[in-house]
Parts: sequence; structure tokens; C-alpha cells
Amino acid sequence: MRSARTLARTLIGSIAALLLGVVAAAAQPAPDCRQAKTAAERAICGNAELAASDKAMTQAYAGLRARLPSEQQKALLADQRRWIIRRQAVCGDKSEEALAQCLLAETDARRIFFAGKSPNGAPDAPRIVPRLFHETRKGRYEISIEYPQMLMPRGTAATAFNRAARAIAFGKDAVKEYREMERPMTAGAENFYHVDYTVSYLDRRLASVVFTIATFTGGAHPNSARVALLFDLAAGRALKLADFLADPTQTVAEISALCREQLERQAKEEGWELFDNADFGAVVGGAENWAAGKEGIEILFDPYSVAAYVIGPRECRLSYADLKRWLKPAGPLPPQ
Repeated sequence: MRSARTLARTLIGSIAALLLGVVAAAAQPAPDCRQAKTAAERAICGNAELAASDKAMTQAYAGLRARLPSEQQKALLADQRRWIIRRQAVCGDKSEEALAQCLLAETDARRIFFAGKSPNGAPDAPRIVPRLFHETRKGRYEISIEYPQMLMPRGTAATAFNRAARAIAFGKDAVKEYREMERPMTAGAENFYHVDYTVSYLDRRLASVVFTIATFTGGAHPNSARVALLFDLAAGRALKLADFLADPTQTVAEISALCREQLERQAKEEGWELFDNADFGAVVGGAENWAAGKEGIEILFDPYSVAAYVIGPRECRLSYADLKRWLKPAGPLPPQ
């Protein structure tokens, strides 16, 4: 029989674990159904499937939070609050059924993100989890950086991937630059540097990550750019176009023409125009603009690259069947 002292220690440990669980759950911003105000909050509270998805995401959030040091826990909370705002912006103007489907897709993707799992369901994929940096000086700047780090399996490829991902997220020296920057002239505005990422494909041989970098240093509006990291885990390095295209020069010219046709169709359907001097080759010719998915490639066009800022970011989508004639037969694409 256990002693009274042992029982007391067990009871105290159980209470502490329970309190830690409550604190972790409370740190995750979740809708209070008694005070649900937004359409997204009402949808989550009124839909059992959505509520279950939100609960699963909250559990994944708590699991990640428990493994982070205290300064990153605070950064995670700030990051999650920004994500809730982004989710509202993406889904908020949709009708009831479309809203529920959009919220479900965004919430499930966030759960996978927290858990570090493969978005395409590869069973033997490495585990990639977010790391965070957050620093703010009221009235001057906010720096919020979310970047992926590969936990398992460990080795030289994981180390090289982690180094490459961190270098993209932090830029040449973004933290130092923003710390030293003068506050913007616009009244009430703060400079900011925000980075988040999406894993678009992951298996044991290939990782594809898209970073979105949003900045503001004064002016009429923020700026944004996307950078893709297409990483060959077998070779332990980022891919170049020559690694998977049989004839990069010819292929860039031909795919540029295809992408121009795609975006011209989008422009005609949606009522906007491409720049007369839009340089598709400059975008298609950069491996940092190629993101891999399960079914094909997206080539990323940022605001201002081929059309006005208000048109926003655009993608040229090509299936692996479309790309087959240009790909190296034994190359890393399409992923196996």
C-alpha cells in the first residue's frame, strides 16, 4: 500500500497536470458560444463537424505549445490570433454551407500544421513543426516570424532544410533592420515584418514550403511576397530548375507562354488587365517561385509582378501530366 506522502505527491501531481491542461486550453483563442458574434463563431458553435474539427485543432495547438519554451508560447498565441483573423478574412463573406466548408478546410489544415504532418498524407513523411519569433515595440514595430523546422528523422538533410527555411524566414537581417528603423510617418501606424508558411507537399524525399512575407515601412499599403522552398531531402539541398527540367532555358520560355495564357483568361473573366510589359520569364525562371503539390506545380506571381497591386497574388497551375514532356525522366518531380 502506498504511503500518505506518496498519495499526496500523486494527488498534487494530478492537480498540477490538470491545471496545466486548463491553462494550455485557455491560451488557445476559441469561440465562446455564449457570446458568438461573427459568422465564423456562430458556424463553429452550430455545426457538430466544425466543432469537432475546432476541438481537434485546439488539442494539436496545446500539444505543440507544451513542447515550446515560454517565449515561443507567447509567440504562438499571437500567431494563432492572427490566424483566426486571416481565417475570417478568407471565409467570412461566404454563405452558410460554403462558409462551413471553408472553415472546415482552414481548421483541418491548421491542425495538420500544428501536428507537423504531411498535407498530402504520406505515411513515411518527416515531421515538420512550426517555430516562432515575436517581438514588438509599441508605436514602432512588430516582428512576427513563423518558420518550419524538421524534427524527425534527424540527420544532415534535416539540418540543411532547417537552415534553409530559417534563412528565408529571417531574411538577410530583418530583425536588426526593423529594430533600427524609424517609425512610419503615417499617424498611428507601426512598421511590421510578418512571416508565415504553408507546407504544400511533404514525403520522405521531397518537401515543398511556401513562405508569405508581409511588410510595412510606411506608404499607401503593406507589401507582400511569397518564396517557395522546394527541397530534395535525398540530396539534402534546395532544388534548382536544372535538377528537374530537361532543358531549363527552352522550358522556361514555353511555360511562360502557358502561364501568360492562363492569367490572361483570369483577367478577362474577372475584369482586370496584365501589365503590357509583364515579364513572365523572370518569374517562371526562378525556382523560388515553384511550389509542388500532390497533383502538380503552382508557379507563384506576387502583387506587382505581372499586374497591379490590387489584383493581389496569382498562381499558374500545371499538372504533372502537363509538365511531363519537360521533366527529367529520373528527376525528383513528380514526387513518387
